[in-house]
Amino acid sequence: MDNNKPETVFLDGFLFKRPRAGCPDFVKGEMSIKADEAIAFIQKHTKNGWLNADLLASKDNTKLYFKLNTWEKPVDTAQPAAAPVEPVAQQVPAGEQPMPEYPADEINPEDIPF
Repeated sequence: MDNNKPETVFLDGFLFKRPRAGCPDFVKGEMSIKADEAIAFIQKHTKNGWLNADLLASKDNTKLYFKLNTWEKPVDTAQPAAAPVEPVAQQVPAGEQPMPEYPADEINPEDIPF
């Protein structure tokens, strides 16, 4: 048994079923939520406003179930954090709207090469 492997946590109050016979192809399944159990589970496992789950199939592929996804991006301690980039003031010709300023963590449309 791997002691470093995180414990599997199944989502309380959430049930996913395969589509019923005769459903159109675009129906991939049905989800049932037992509200009081689901709310308690969400309150217990929410991190930064989110709860992530994986939809998995049993080994014999007959049942589908939700498992709590606790994966987090590893913190890279080898490199120091980059200094924040200060926006550069833009000269805007008369009668034109200035370009909006974008936070450093978002993509600026001017940087897109197409």
